[in-house]
Amino acid sequence: MISRRQMMTAIAAGALLSASGALAQGQPIVGISTVTTYSADARITAVDTNARTVTFTFANGATATRKVSPTLANFNAARIGQNVSVGFEDRLTFVLSGPNAKTPRDRDINVSATASMGKSGASVSADQLVVSWWVTGVDVAAGTISVINPAGGEVRTYSVTTQAGRDQLPRVKPGDSLTAIDSQVLVVSIAPKS
Repeated sequence: MISRRQMMTAIAAGALLSASGALAQGQPIVGISTVTTYSADARITAVDTNARTVTFTFANGATATRKVSPTLANFNAARIGQNVSVGFEDRLTFVLSGPNAKTPRDRDINVSATASMGKSGASVSADQLVVSWWVTGVDVAAGTISVINPAGGEVRTYSVTTQAGRDQLPRVKPGDSLTAIDSQVLVVSIAPKS
């Protein structure tokens, strides 16, 4: 007997695999996962406890709605109008392509799926942002990759967090293309500012 959780997991995995399958055709692939954490000061402008999301307005006027990690214990204490320091966790997976390989165009991917089994039903939705970068440097010993957007901007350095990804770092060379699939940005902490 398949449980509801198993069914939802299978739907999510199938939906994401079908979305990333189109990306991977004909390209050498190396999954290199990174996790970057950062914080920002913001004001809470909306809270959706059912969806576990919080909308923040930052000092520069920008707004963002982010999912809240299931591990954040004080989520129910978040109040509209509060000035807070927010901790974010940005998880990326990079796909490696050689310097002359055609990379996918930058785009947003949204996959939704539903299934029913008897009287039970489940649905899932996943969003991914696909962006290609040029590799400017690799530090195998430090476990980092430095990349730049081909359209310009600053060089960004990411720490590779998984052993499998670190094992693949010697294959990455300056001039290669890394396609970042932005799979998740989670709120991992909310602390009131005085």
